[in-house]
Amino acid sequence: MKKLGFVFNAARCNGCGACAIACKEEKGVPDDVWMRRRYENPHESSYLTMNCAHCEKPACLAACPVKAYAKDADGLVIQDHGKCIGCKACVTACPWGVPAYSETDKKVHKCDACAPRLAKGLPPACVAACPCGAIEFGPIEELRAKYPDAVVKGFAWAAAAFGMPGPERTDPNLVIVPFK
Repeated sequence: MKKLGFVFNAARCNGCGACAIACKEEKGVPDDVWMRRRYENPHESSYLTMNCAHCEKPACLAACPVKAYAKDADGLVIQDHGKCIGCKACVTACPWGVPAYSETDKKVHKCDACAPRLAKGLPPACVAACPCGAIEFGPIEELRAKYPDAVVKGFAWAAAAFGMPGPERTDPNLVIVPFK
């Protein structure tokens, strides 16, 4: 199977947050959990939304003491929520700050790229909800070929504008198209 991944196109994002709300509604997570996070840089009027990048070398998977994470055939990093003991090792390990701990249920929640929707042939909720087409999902090599200049420049922009890490540690299946 082809490895799947996301594109976030900052040049298209208007910061509305529809993606984050759609994710929250689709997954039915507690009020204190946001699995897709929205960041704003007021100095350049730009936005970045992040969810799990379904990394090739997922730090969450390596850190989990109860093996609540696994990679599926498409490269998606899936959490077995029933196994989670709420220790937050995955939260600490993820350089992207993706796994979200809930004080309400004392467990960690993480994006699964809306695997149940994918099984029905539907896109992830965040992709479907974005009114600007700023989020794409599909075979990561095709997405990287579609945005060849962004593969390196996007992470550099996200680091400069939002303090995000580089891709070296976890090799994320994510392309960030920079704002400028």
